[in-house]
Amino acid sequence: MALAFSTADPAITLEEESTKKIIFRVEIPQDSRARTKDVGVTLTVIGKIMADTASAGTAADSTAKLMEWSVVPSEKKEAYRSITLKVKSGGIVTRQYEMPNAFIVDYSENFDNADGIGEFVLKLQQMKNKLADVKVTGGFSE
Repeated sequence: MALAFSTADPAITLEEESTKKIIFRVEIPQDSRARTKDVGVTLTVIGKIMADTASAGTAADSTAKLMEWSVVPSEKKEAYRSITLKVKSGGIVTRQYEMPNAFIVDYSENFDNADGIGEFVLKLQQMKNKLADVKVTGGFSE
C-alpha cells in the first residue's frame, strides 16, 4: 500500500513498507431511521515509524511530516490536502482512494520500549461539502 499526499508543501509520501493497515469507512449516524445527509468519509492508516537510514541529520521518515500537518490550524489552507491511496496486490491496484480535500482528525504515535519499533495511527476525513469529489476505483495495472 502506498499513500501520497499532495497540494501543500512539503509533499508527503508513505511507502508500502511503512503501511500496515488501511480502513476506509463511509460513516452514517447510527440513530438515523432513513438515509441522511450527515454522511462522512474516513480513512484510517496504521503503520510503522521507520528509522531514516539515508544520512545523519535528516528528518526521520515521512511520519514526522504527518505530525507537522496534524497541528496545522483548521483556518489555514495547508490543513487540507489532496490524498491518493493505492492498495496493490500482485501488481494490480485493488483499490485507489482519492480524497481531494482531506484533513487530519486524529494522529498518534506510540513506541514499544522492548524493541523500539514505533507505530502511527492517522485518521483522515474528507470535507463534508466535498463528499461528491471522493473517488474509489480499482482493478487496473500499476
